[in-house]
Amino acid sequence: MRKILLLLCILSITISAKAQFFSRNWTEGAYYDSVGIKHGGLIAWEAPQSSIFTGKLDYIRFKSKKDADGAKIYAQGFKSFVLGEDSFAVSKSALLAKNPFLKVLINNNDTTKLYAYLIAKKMNVGGIAGSFGMFTAGLGLSLKYFSSTYYYGTNPDNLTKLDKKQFIEVMSRIMADKPEAVKRIKDKKLRYGDMEDLLYFYKYDVMPPAPAPDPFSGLDH
Repeated sequence: MRKILLLLCILSITISAKAQFFSRNWTEGAYYDSVGIKHGGLIAWEAPQSSIFTGKLDYIRFKSKKDADGAKIYAQGFKSFVLGEDSFAVSKSALLAKNPFLKVLINNNDTTKLYAYLIAKKMNVGGIAGSFGMFTAGLGLSLKYFSSTYYYGTNPDNLTKLDKKQFIEVMSRIMADKPEAVKRIKDKKLRYGDMEDLLYFYKYDVMPPAPAPDPFSGLDH
């Protein structure tokens, strides 16, 4: 019985590893090389995970068409890339030496632009586990989400990290073309901790919809 369980555990680990290896997400997009020429095709890139062991992740994967072989394109070989509806810039700032890709959030201001540095994080939700001799098997749900650090500057190479102290001044300047957004910033209706709501309001001129209520809220456990 234990041999069977051991075999199942090994198969489970193998299948999981293969699934992770082959689950690379290719998305329609393009990259602009060092002289600004556009190369359209499919791009695979994921934000680095939050870990002290994270190494240098300074490349994207690119293929010109679905059945072509993918190739690594390193940061020194291109200026920016587009992944679906999102645009990313390659930064030469020492602040982002290992992972130089910034999501471009607001780029229509000549003097100050807004960027986000994305970190992927995982949150384990619930699960069940069982022990079989020396082995433990578990089944749970792991959710991935992104944490953003915001930077501003004249271009992706000259950056300053956004914090609470400069929030009102800097964001009012960046969003100067949307007076109602600036008013909410200065009236402190939208603060540093409300960046996602503020960016949504800036883009759509309305506040984001409220999250759905928790169906289990208020129930006795």
